[in-house]
Amino acid sequence: MAGFNVMGLNTIIIQVKNLAKSIHFYEHVLHLEKDFVDKNMAFFRVGSGKGGVTVLLHSADAPDPTDKGMVIELLVDDVDAAVSYIKSAGGEIVQQPVIQDWGVRESVAADPDGYKIWLVQNLT
Repeated sequence: MAGFNVMGLNTIIIQVKNLAKSIHFYEHVLHLEKDFVDKNMAFFRVGSGKGGVTVLLHSADAPDPTDKGMVIELLVDDVDAAVSYIKSAGGEIVQQPVIQDWGVRESVAADPDGYKIWLVQNLT
C-alpha cells in the first residue's frame, strides 16, 4: 500500500517560446477560459468543478519548472506520504516538499526520462 492517493490531474504545464502568441492561441483559437496572467505565466481552466484541470503556459525564458517542455501536476491527499513511497520504490525526488504562498504543499519527482511530476496537496 502506497499510503497516499492520487486524487486527480491538477495542472498541465506547457513551456512556450512566445507567451503572448500562445495566450492568443489558447484563448481565441481553442476558446479556453483565461484565468490569470502573470509576467511569465498564463493560467487557463478546462472544465469546471472537481473535474476541471488547469493548463499553465510558462515562458521558456523563465526558470524551471518547464525545462523538459511539459510538466504534469498530480493532486494527492498526502504529499509527504507520496514522497516517502516514491523514494522507497526507487523513484527520484528533485524537490522536497515545501509550502507555497498559494496554499499548497508540493514536491517534485522525476520520471526515468527526467520529466518532472509535481505532487500537490491543497492546504485549504
